[in-house]
Amino acid sequence: MLGILLASPAALASPSLVVATTPGSSDDILAIREAGPEAALRGLRLTAESGDAEARLQLGIRFEAGEGVDKDLAEAARWYRLAADRGSARAQAYLGDMYRDGTGVAQDDAEAVRWYRLSAAQGYDRGQTYLGYMYQDGRGVERSDAAAVRLYRLAAEQGYVAAQVSLGYMIENGRGANQDYAAAAYWYNRAADAGSPVGQRLLGSLYRLGHGVPQDDAEAVRLYRLAADQGNAEAQTNLGWMAEVGRGMKEDKAEAVRLYRLAADQGLARAQANLAFMYDGGRGVAEDPAEAVRWYRLAAAQGYARAQAELGEMYDAGRGVPENDAKAMRWYRLAAKHGSAQAQNSIGILYELGRGVPEDDAEAARWYRMSAEQGYLHAQSNLGWLYHTGRGVTRDDAEAARLYRLAADQGLPRAQTNLGDLYRDGLGVARDDAEAVRWYRKAADQGFARAEADLGWMYERGRGVAEDNAEAARWHRRSADQGYAYSQIHLGRMYEQGLGVAQSDLKAIRLYRLAADQGETEAARYLARCFQAGRGVIQDDAQALRWFRIAADKGDAEAQNELGIAYETGRGIARDETEAVIWFARSLTEGDDAPKYTAALLGARSPAAKAAAALRLLAALGYASAEPAGGTASPVQAAAEAFRRAEGLPAADGVDDALLVALARKEWKAGPPS
Repeated sequence: MLGILLASPAALASPSLVVATTPGSSDDILAIREAGPEAALRGLRLTAESGDAEARLQLGIRFEAGEGVDKDLAEAARWYRLAADRGSARAQAYLGDMYRDGTGVAQDDAEAVRWYRLSAAQGYDRGQTYLGYMYQDGRGVERSDAAAVRLYRLAAEQGYVAAQVSLGYMIENGRGANQDYAAAAYWYNRAADAGSPVGQRLLGSLYRLGHGVPQDDAEAVRLYRLAADQGNAEAQTNLGWMAEVGRGMKEDKAEAVRLYRLAADQGLARAQANLAFMYDGGRGVAEDPAEAVRWYRLAAAQGYARAQAELGEMYDAGRGVPENDAKAMRWYRLAAKHGSAQAQNSIGILYELGRGVPEDDAEAARWYRMSAEQGYLHAQSNLGWLYHTGRGVTRDDAEAARLYRLAADQGLPRAQTNLGDLYRDGLGVARDDAEAVRWYRKAADQGFARAEADLGWMYERGRGVAEDNAEAARWHRRSADQGYAYSQIHLGRMYEQGLGVAQSDLKAIRLYRLAADQGETEAARYLARCFQAGRGVIQDDAQALRWFRIAADKGDAEAQNELGIAYETGRGIARDETEAVIWFARSLTEGDDAPKYTAALLGARSPAAKAAAALRLLAALGYASAEPAGGTASPVQAAAEAFRRAEGLPAADGVDDALLVALARKEWKAGPPS
């Protein structure tokens, strides 16, 4: 946010047409200056036509500025040339400006360099400085930072402020000279003392960073303010940031907004993006996503990558604009072309999720990698996840751990938690519960709900820490208070059993319901059991069945088994042996998670109930209309044979438990249960 943005070296000190002049070469010039405007102009022209270089220079200045005459850049260039031909160093420098900018003459960098060189050769500080700009930019000459530094130094030592600032900038960044923050501070300080807002701003940044001077936020603020009060947009933006975060001054987001707006109104893209950020989050100003979009768009139109990336985020999330994945991708790509790591990561997310583009994990990995190689912590974590899961890349837990660590070391709680998971299970790293706890704690201390839950789990089981149910409950409570369903369930169980907390069925019920309302099947099943047993609530078989069904419809084997028992016994619902068989069969499709006694319950059902259940499932799958083979088989046998052939199952007589389980599995995958 506080990066130095210099559009060109010339931006450090644009030439002024009201530069103090050197005394004229004759008494006539002095007399002209003391005369009235019209007489002065006539006298100046006569003196200029007589060959006086100073008069020619002054006449060129008047025509360039339109001072007392109609503005005429071509005429200004003509008089500058006449003065330059007479050896006027200032005229040579001004004529160089005309050629550099193509004003009054055809644009010609080489010709600009020629005139700057003539001016610089006479020791004219401005000519030296602007010739330095041409070397720095490689315009009209081969680019040479060293030559630029040499010229800046000549002018700076004469006290030319623009050269002092430029010399400091080159030395600060190690361009054309050895990097030397103290030397840069010296030159910035000289320019700042002369009132240069750019010198004040750049010196302020050195104090903020502690480069070449003692780190001093208050001094940085003082210098930024001096420059900001002169209207320097970069300084206004820097000062706004100090106010926003409370560095060197009291935190004042409203003041930050005011300063950002001053700079934004001058067209500074960085300030526009910062102002948009304030509107987006309601920081120091009423939250207004649409206004945020407007400012992001202005900055993005200037090619400012961060604004382009943020504008993509607004379209991605539908904030201030209708959600539009295609437009989000377009802005992300523009920002990514400028090297925005944030945008590259966002493109990866869209490819991973298949939003606005076909889902493509390999392409997601490619974009994450580009961003991660720039050190972007979110991309490092995202790429680590792909390596951990083997999506789009060959699974490599060691590489996942390396990437997670890069992001974790930057303080990203999600990466810290993921790294803790690897240490807990020994994936890609040596198993180390204490190290897992260390990473969980780093993330949990930042309020990351999943890490708080994992840390609670470690305390429950005494993994990497001494077993401590009270401490486990404390961490689960922090996580549950953030709405994390896993911890709501675990804390509920702790209240139900009185582990680390005072036993309370009422608190357990409340926590189970919070998690169940988020769609957690385990919570729905626990809630059902509370209603079934009358724990913390009035016993209610109908409510128990409602919650069992919610869990069962999401594939919970225990809940499916409970529904089977309810239909078998008629508890809370009309007895239906056929429906009981179907739910027992569905429970068995869940494999190892199914209750061990479900198989016995299914096997004990009557052949008639099994046949009826098979027929209902076959009908749901479209097999009940099959014609009996040779007219001898029953409808259920014919349909079962057709199903077995279609699924490649071995032939068998009648309806057996294996057929029922296969039917239940197929029907479950085909859609919601009947």
